[in-house]
Amino acid sequence: MRKYLFLLIAFLLTAVGSMQAQRETTSILDDKYDFKATTPEGNVLYLHELVGKTDYVLVDFWASWCGPCRRAIRELKELYASLPAGRLEILSCSVDQDETKWRKALEEDRMPWPQVFEGNNWCSGKYNVEYIPHLVLFDRNGNLIGSRMSLDEVKAKVAQSNTNKKKFTFPDKP
Repeated sequence: MRKYLFLLIAFLLTAVGSMQAQRETTSILDDKYDFKATTPEGNVLYLHELVGKTDYVLVDFWASWCGPCRRAIRELKELYASLPAGRLEILSCSVDQDETKWRKALEEDRMPWPQVFEGNNWCSGKYNVEYIPHLVLFDRNGNLIGSRMSLDEVKAKVAQSNTNKKKFTFPDKP
């Protein structure tokens, strides 16, 4: 009987360890979710550079010609302004084909968070963006919380108290 009990415990520990290892390799912001794109100033910005600086990182896929996107940006600006520093960082990734129209929209909307122009499908391709606006939320540690989230879902999640304030350090990347 002890032998079977020992085998059962060993099996359960192995299964739990395997599940933990699988969760760790798929939940941290890695090459599967990381991307680089160009800022309005012409610099390259990697998504992983934003992880760990705030409780949440929200990636907003949008375009200058998208009416619902432009309305969502107004709501995001309100949310962003209402939160304490360190709570949320937003990265807006434009899927525009025309960089001039993107730059004009940036001047009009004056978003106070980082902006990037994908131009080559690097950003949206990693998230299977089929429609916009498309919101993707990560926690402080780079764990993917949700993709294709509604703005209300993002607001509800960000409003929740964050119990994990542990400082995250992302491994060095190029």
